[in-house]
Amino acid sequence: MSVLILMALGWMALTGALAHLNLLGDFSRNNPAIGWLILIAFGVSTAVSVSPLCAGFVRTVPIAWLIGLQSFRLAVELLLHRGYLAGLVPEQMTWSGRNFDILTGLTALPLAYLAAKGQLPRWAAILWNLVGFALLLNLMTVMILSTPTVFRLFPNEPSAAFIARFPAIWLPTVLFPAAWAGHLLLFRRLQS
Repeated sequence: MSVLILMALGWMALTGALAHLNLLGDFSRNNPAIGWLILIAFGVSTAVSVSPLCAGFVRTVPIAWLIGLQSFRLAVELLLHRGYLAGLVPEQMTWSGRNFDILTGLTALPLAYLAAKGQLPRWAAILWNLVGFALLLNLMTVMILSTPTVFRLFPNEPSAAFIARFPAIWLPTVLFPAAWAGHLLLFRRLQS
């Protein structure tokens, strides 16, 4: 596990440095560099989550922890909304628009508490995980469709170009993949 933590810290340092040096803000190309970083982040988080490397972890980690982990999304949503109010984040990436991921963050701790007490039925954990996964996919889709690329479908300003700046770079390259991995790990845990 310490190797994974070191890899994550190295990844954060790399993406943070690239954004700080303003090397990711060019969206004029068909394949902006930030797109590759996002694909790498999701590819690695998926591969690690489904790999034998996590098998022992998945068998032993309490379901309550995997659910409670997703509570960090509440802070993310509050920061996105604050960014929207400051004119930095497009409305559709907040609960004022098309993003309802705050529901995952709001429900994570109460459901984790129930799971810790053994009072959360398996079906409820599966349903919550599916809904949380869908809300995350929705937010990621809205973000992609809000970036100033050929994929942009939301023409309102500001665009989602803020994700290429520091520290917002960690939203698509660290926080979204962490939530993604958390859902994949919970699916694995619920199957065991």
